[in-house]
Parts: sequence; structure tokens; C-alpha cells
Amino acid sequence: MKRILIVSTGIATIWTCAAQAQSVPAAKDTLPTGATQAATVSGPRDNQPQPDSNIGAGSTDMQSSAGDGDIVVTGSRIARPELQSAMPVSVIRAEEAKTFARTTVYDALLLTPAVGPGVGETNSGGQVFDQGVANINLRNLGTNRSLVLVDGKRWVSGGARTSAVDLNTIPTALIDRYEIVTGGAAAIYGADAVSGAVNIIMKKKLSGVELSVTNGISERGDGRQTNATLATGFAFGGDRGHVVIGGEYNDTTPIENLSRYPKRISYYPNPASKGPNDGIPDNILNKDTRNFSRAAVPTFCLPAGAGCQQWYQVINDVVTAVPQDSYRPVITGPIGTQEGGTDTGSTSFENVLLRAKSQRAAAYTNLSYELTPAVTWNGTFSYAHTYTEATPVWPANRSDSRASWWAGAGGEVATLNNPYLPSSLRDFMVGNGLTSIPLARTYLNLPRSYEIHKRDNFTLGTDLSAKLTDKFTLQGFVRYGQVVDNITTTNMIVKDNWLAGRNSMRDASGQIVCSDPAARAAGCVPIDFVSTEPFSQAALNYIERDRYDRTKNSLLNAGGSVSGSAFSLPYGDLSFAAGLEWRREKLSTRDDPDTAKLNSIIWAGGLDYQLHPALDAKRDTSELFAETLIPVLADLPFAKRVEVEGAYRYSHYSDNPDTHTWKAGATWEPFSGLTLRGVYSHSVRVPNFGELFSPLSSVTFGGIDDPCQTGLIAQNTNRAANCAALVKGVALPLPRPNLSQPVIVSGGNPNLTPERSNSYTLGAVFQPKVIRGLDATVDYFNIKIDNVITALPYLTLLNNCVDSPGGPDQSFCQFITRDARGEVTSVRSQFANLAKRSSQGIDVGINYRKSLGRGILSNRLSGTYLLDQTIVSAVGRPGVDYAGEWDFPKIRGTLFSDYTIGMFSIGLLTRFIGRSTYDVTAASNETFDVSHIPAFVYNDVTLSFRPSKRHSISVGVKNISDAQVPLILRGNTVSPNSPSFRQDGGANYDAIGRYFFVRVGANF
Repeated sequence: MKRILIVSTGIATIWTCAAQAQSVPAAKDTLPTGATQAATVSGPRDNQPQPDSNIGAGSTDMQSSAGDGDIVVTGSRIARPELQSAMPVSVIRAEEAKTFARTTVYDALLLTPAVGPGVGETNSGGQVFDQGVANINLRNLGTNRSLVLVDGKRWVSGGARTSAVDLNTIPTALIDRYEIVTGGAAAIYGADAVSGAVNIIMKKKLSGVELSVTNGISERGDGRQTNATLATGFAFGGDRGHVVIGGEYNDTTPIENLSRYPKRISYYPNPASKGPNDGIPDNILNKDTRNFSRAAVPTFCLPAGAGCQQWYQVINDVVTAVPQDSYRPVITGPIGTQEGGTDTGSTSFENVLLRAKSQRAAAYTNLSYELTPAVTWNGTFSYAHTYTEATPVWPANRSDSRASWWAGAGGEVATLNNPYLPSSLRDFMVGNGLTSIPLARTYLNLPRSYEIHKRDNFTLGTDLSAKLTDKFTLQGFVRYGQVVDNITTTNMIVKDNWLAGRNSMRDASGQIVCSDPAARAAGCVPIDFVSTEPFSQAALNYIERDRYDRTKNSLLNAGGSVSGSAFSLPYGDLSFAAGLEWRREKLSTRDDPDTAKLNSIIWAGGLDYQLHPALDAKRDTSELFAETLIPVLADLPFAKRVEVEGAYRYSHYSDNPDTHTWKAGATWEPFSGLTLRGVYSHSVRVPNFGELFSPLSSVTFGGIDDPCQTGLIAQNTNRAANCAALVKGVALPLPRPNLSQPVIVSGGNPNLTPERSNSYTLGAVFQPKVIRGLDATVDYFNIKIDNVITALPYLTLLNNCVDSPGGPDQSFCQFITRDARGEVTSVRSQFANLAKRSSQGIDVGINYRKSLGRGILSNRLSGTYLLDQTIVSAVGRPGVDYAGEWDFPKIRGTLFSDYTIGMFSIGLLTRFIGRSTYDVTAASNETFDVSHIPAFVYNDVTLSFRPSKRHSISVGVKNISDAQVPLILRGNTVSPNSPSFRQDGGANYDAIGRYFFVRVGANF
């Protein structure tokens, strides 16, 4: 009989399994442990009910080569055979996540309420460098503050401007489980662990072959996802050596934005509102947002200019007036916005992907060998190739009637001498006495532009463990990893060629040619900018080019440590771990080397795309650390176990000040069944390469929401007076939209200083013997971060400038430039040490397992109640508590339920998101006519059948009720015109809908 003692989070879990034991990783690889949360149970405790035969349809039959007896799985650098850690840890078994078709690391981790959406498959669109990455966001405090480890070692960053790990570069075939520590862990693992750390534990010993294939598709016939994994392992050298090898392939098909969001949703100022407390909603919902100026057909408005009244479109070569009773003007003018209208009005979603196409192939292998009974060598190699085909920053080529378009050349203009002019448009112009008409349109008849990322990651590592005496163990390791991302942006327009091609005429033979003789001599191909037919291949070859970028991240990491029992105390041995680490991080980015091509396809300094100046950065870090565990009392009345623990880390950086981090904790078990615990941590995060060295870049906007504009100035009682102080002598409110094409400047700041954080947790673990099979935990957490590094969104800067009482707030106004008319011309949104952040709440975990009939019923609940999520945008300003806003819901919970009887098992996964507010900064309850988002419940179900111990098949449905993204969160487009630069609605809520899947497993 083999028994696995999971000392994972304050709950001892014994998994009894005879010939069906799974592999167990080495104790040194896991995180410091505290209380188990939701999906922690790897099996029943020794006092819990056992199934009659099988361990469940999701289990593996592969043989472990571990010996008989208790195998202690712990995570601190100090191995502990009992529940001794003060720090809470959540654990998710990879197999359990895969049972519900959560086949990626990102999807599995999101099952923990403490893990918020970072950057994932439905919200990486619009990222300038990092399309297709997967980054987690612990406690919603930022992806750069969440550290990811694999077997207790750092993993190389996967981003061009961030320190966050791309989870898609980690092979999944041999993942055993995920351990999540939330709260300061920098004293154990160093910088970046301000909000916590995730440790991904790989299997180390297997025998046999395991094959698993999962395939699924949405109810709408799209969103197919296929995942196949193959793993094997064997022992050799008389069981002194062990090899494991695993590989996977994952294929995900794209989902069009319009397939889920056929209408664009947005808010606009209510013209009937007179102020924030007049009983009339200040902003009303536009449930069918359209822009005629972005239609896929030639569009114009007459009379031309700001006073235009009637929209016309050229549909099938016929000039058609847009019925004025079919829409409501929201913003008037030639680039205005409407509510409703004909189907030819653009939603801006036409060329946007809700989820990108992606593929991933990865492999992982580990070799361990016992050189002597006291010395073990271990070697690891992993490789991952990922492919992402996504929506670029600017998903479609378009132009409009503004003279500033095409870098001052102006948009397309229909003239009577244009040889491509449809007769209907010519007759219309002649009949109305017009010789030219400025046109606006989106060229959906051009091939779609994609941003394609091909990432290659490999990691190579070796470590040596030597048992010096019965009490001391020495360990050393070296690991190198790198990620190379080759980026191709397809079908970018060559400005000069486009301008030459659109200027055409008929030559003496009657052929349509380019008007400019020099352009003709250079191979100019005339283009028809009125037609909606696909462009000819000759024209495409002339006007389009691809762009090639390359980024490379690397990490070289080495270290050594000694651990064991220093000496005996009256109530046990004093345990310790101490050591040193060194690492070198490097980042290199390069734009397309063809500078002539770059200058031709990036033509407006941010109005379309941006140049990516080269960046080379390097950082060396040397660290010393120590950790100790001191038994204070044991086996006494009301002191069955009392322990204190502490850790300290000194870090020396080649480009930042030295830092000191530490933690102190204690556990008190007054009697069996109850453990109280607490830990206090001081953490530091130094700025990453992107925050320090990102080159300054700009994005030119067609218009922005200036709080001094019509419809917005009345939405805060301080705005009118503050705007008047800013733009003296200018009539208010300012016109909307702002047509001065303001420039938003962003980039790094080499003068940044480190962030500092203090956090603590207080909790209890309940294991009442009177309720057999029940484990419960409750933990309060409190995290505060000072000197926060952030780049405030431009809208935050604009609003904060004029919303404060007592006059404009120069701490924000200093970043804004206005012209003589009072209109915003630029906003500087660079990284700075501006703010403070805090988060506090309560985590609850309940595991209950009992016999029911002839089977076993298991329930595992984890939940988080958010008490505070405050962001202080600048020192000295009052903070805003975002707890309860839709991206910071107060209540999140996950419940795993399954019932196993014989060869059958049925599982239910329930996720709950509490009722939330659309915008907690709203001046009043009437700021938005729909101001709240209802609670959401998502249910997934799976039915598994094991005809034999070596074969299994499962079928399931995710999101049974087909719950959709809340209506008011469907409006963010993928482009820099969105202040958040991403589609958060689809990240926080299920954007795919009802989804069917099947999983087949076989073990040999």
C-alpha cells in the first residue's frame, strides 16, 4: 500500500491507492504551504470515506516508482512532515482542471478566485508587443507583481515590455498540480512576488504511457479547441534512475467578434441631463453604436464639413441616402457617431477577433539519477513553440474626410475626372453642382491584417542534491531559459504607393493608369477606392507590405542552499534553510531592419502604427536568503503545537538599489482539529525593463472624451469651474468631438524607484473529527503597496485634472497640453511612481467528502470576499475603493462537485461572480442609466466512464446556461482608442458561450 501525504495547506490529505498511485514530485519543489482552498484535495484523508474500487474517471493508472511509505509533499525550503506553515496556499490538481476541459495553464489557474484575469486569449488584442501571451494577475494587483515558478525555479519572462511569464510557454503534459500563494512571498522567492507566487509542479516519476485527447466546439459551431497530450516514463539502473517525457499539441480556432457581439454597445452623454443630481441619467446606453464614416462602402455627408445633415452611401454603385429616421445622431459631424441606422454603418467590430487563432506544441523531459545513496543528480529540458494569429493594433485600413488623413495628404476625394467614378455618383455630383466630394470608408475589401507571433521557448536546467548527514541536505542548481518571438504584421499599406495609385486617369489608349509619370515609371498600379470588389493581386503587390519584428528574453539562474535541523530545542528541532542565488535577465527587441519600408508603412507617427526603437537591457541580481522554523511548545494543554517562523532575503541589483525583504509567521494548534496561523511580509519589486526603458511612443487619436466637452462637463460638480480656470477666455463647454487629433505619449522612465509592500494574513484551519471528511479554512488577507509604478490611462489624467475641489489638480494637469481653443493636443502617460494600492478580503475553503450509497460524493469550495481594492492615483490624493466594480467583484467563488460510483463519475463545476457596479467613480447613481451588473453563475458538467482501469471517456458541457458577457461590457474595441487597450468584458466573463467537449484517455 502506498500513501501520499499532501502537506499542502494546513490540511493533511492521505490518498490511498494501491496499484494506481500517481507520480509525486520531490518535496523541495513546492511552495511554502498553508491552508488548502477549493480544488486542493488530491484524494480523501485517512479518516475520510474511500471509494469501493476506482479512484475516479479522471485518475491515471500509471505506476509510480516511489517506494512504499509516506511521501511528504511540502513547499517551504524547510521540509515539514506535519501542518506547520503559516502561509495559506491554494492547490489545483491539473487532472481535475482537465476533467472540465481546462487544458491550458491560464484556464486552470483562473479557477482560483484569488487569481484575476491578466492577459489571456480573449483580451490580448490590441497589445503592441504581447498578442497571444497568457499572464495571471494575483489579487488583481497587476501581472508584473505575480511571480511564476516551475518546480520552485524562476521561468523566463515572455513579454517585450513586461516581466510577467507567458504561461503558454510552459509544457502541460506532465504538470501534476498548481500551488498558489497570495500575499508577499518576496522573502522566499525574490522580486516580483509582491502579490504572490504560482508554483507549477511537474511529475518526476512515471511508468507506462498515458494518452489524453480533448476536443470541443461551441454551440455556435466555432471556437474549436483540440488538446492532445502524451506522457511516459521509466526507471533504470536498478531504480536509481528515472526518466519522464511528455508532449502536447493544442489547436484553437478563432472567434469573430461579430459572432458574439453583433451590435456595439457604448455610453454617450444624455443631452437631456442638466447635472449629476437632476433625476435624469447623465449617460444613456447606445445599444447599436455605429459610425457611418467607417462603413465598408464609400460614404459622405452633405453639406460637407461640421454642419453636415444628410448621409449618403454608394451601395452597388448606386448613391443611396441614409434614411434619417433610421438612426439617432450621437455625435454630429462628418466623423460622428450614431445609434442605429442601416446595416452598412460600421460597428468597428468588423475586422476584430474576439479570440485569436493559436497553436502550441511543447515537450518536457526530466532525468534523475542517484549517483550514490546520498547524492542525486537531476536534469530538465523543455521546449515550446506557440503560434498566434491575432487582430493587430489597427485592424483595418480606412480613411475619412479630414485633411489631416494620410499624413496631411487628406482622405480620398471623388472627382468628376476619376475614371473609376460610378455613373450614379457622377450624375449625383453633376445634379448637385459638385465637382468633388470627400469620401470616408473602411476598406474591408482589402485582405485582413494580422499580427502573427511565432514564439520559441526552451529551458535547460540541472541540479544536484546531496545529503551531507542525517540532518543536513545541500542543493545546487543552474537553469537557462529563453523566449524568441518573431512577429509579422501582415498587409500594411505603403502610403506613397497608395497615394500614387488613387490618383488615376485614362491614357491615350483608354487604359486606366496612374496620373503621375514618375509613379508610372516606378511600376504604379491604379486603385479603385470606390469599388467594394476585392483588389487585384497586382494592386495588392504594389500597395501592401509585411513588417517583421523580433524580441528575445533570456534568464540565466543559479543557486545553492543548505537545509536541515540545526539543533534540538525542548519541543523539537530548530529547522533552517539558507543559501544564495544569482540570475541574469536580458531583453533585446528589434524592429524590421528594412528602414525604407518602415518609413513607407508607418506614415503618421502613431495615427496608424508606431516605430519600435531597438531596446537592449540587462540586469544581474545576487541574493542571500535564510529561513527558520522554531518549535515553541508541543503536546501541552491548549498548545498541541506552537511554532514561529521567519525568512529574510537580501538582493543586490546591477541597476537598482539593494533591497531587503522579510517575513515572520506563527502557527498555534491549541487542540486537534483547530490551527490558527498568521504571517507578516515585507516585499519589494524593482521596476522591470519595460517600465524603465520602453522608448517613448505616441498614438494620434481621432478624438477623445475631454471632460470639458459638451455632455461631459456637467457630470461632476467641480468640472465647470476647473475647466474655466484651465481655458480662460474660451467659451465652455468645448465642442464634442475634439477634432484636433490629440497625441497620447507613453513610454518608460529610467528614474523609477522600487515598489514596497507590507502584507499580512490571519486565518484558521478546521478539521473537526466529529464531521468525518470535512476540512475548512478561513483567512483574512491585507496587502498594501507604496510607490506603485504605473502609467495612468489618459482618461484618468484628464478627469482627475478637473474633478478635484479647490481648483485644477496640477499633479495631473501637468501631463496635459491644450491649444489656444482649449482643446487637448497631447497627454503624457508615462510610467511613474505615482500611486498606492491596497487589497484586503477574506478567503474561505471547504472540502467535504463522504460515502453516499455505493459511491463517494466530494465537494470542494473556494471563495473570496473582497473588502477593499483601493487605488491612490497620486500621493496626497484620496484613494478610490474599486471593490465591487465589475473588474473587482466583491464575491467570487468556485465549487467542484463530483460523485463517483463504480465505473461512472459525474462532475459539476460552478463559478459564481457577484453583483457589481459598472463604475464606482460615478458621481451619482444616475451617472449611467444601467449602473449595475447582475450576479453571474456558470455551470459546467462532465460525465465520465471507465470501462477498464486503463481507458476512460468523458463528455461535458461548459456554460450550460449559455450565459453571455453583460451587455454594457461588450463595447470595448481592440485598438488604442480604448483607454484600457483590451476587451475586459470577455476576460472576466465567459465570451464563448455554451461549449461541448469530449475527452478520451488511455494508459498502457
